[in-house]
Amino acid sequence: MNIKDIEKNYERMSDDELVRIATRNARGLRPEVFGIIENEIKKRNLSPDLLQGVTAQNKEYSIEEIETYSELLRNVPCPACGKSTERLNGTILYTVKSFVILTTSQKEIFVACPDCLNKQNNKAMLSTALLGFWGIPWGLFKSLVYIYRNYKAKQANRQDTSSDALLSFTLSNIGAIATYQNNPKQLQEFLKTQQH
Repeated sequence: MNIKDIEKNYERMSDDELVRIATRNARGLRPEVFGIIENEIKKRNLSPDLLQGVTAQNKEYSIEEIETYSELLRNVPCPACGKSTERLNGTILYTVKSFVILTTSQKEIFVACPDCLNKQNNKAMLSTALLGFWGIPWGLFKSLVYIYRNYKAKQANRQDTSSDALLSFTLSNIGAIATYQNNPKQLQEFLKTQQH
């Protein structure tokens, strides 16, 4: 695609599509496309912070830099319950559902306060215990493994430092975090949109 076609494509995008690209889908963009995105952001009078998101997605990070970005998330109110009494962290929710010969499993990162993380891990264990064992042959095996993994994940929910799950979430969503780093309310809203 030549640069004029790319420019026209960005002109046709809605504001929401442009924001999504700037905050979530700008990894690996050609350098000349940055100027096009910058012009569109200015022309539409969108937040110049969106450019930070584009830049952040196209950079290599040290573990220290990822931890610094994760600290931004840890200090916002919980996206699940709204409380600000405890610092946020992340966990992985493991669930299994089986239907006789079909067994499906899912891993999902969840970011919230420790109490909400524990509730979500408990829900995942209960769901797996009730719905996971019914598949032959993998339902029983996967259910036991995933219940154990949820149990282990709960042990990191109250740790003082960012969990591995939160660090992974941070790196995967670095564009949005960089964009909203000076706006805790927007960071909280972003986290809410990531909860299923």
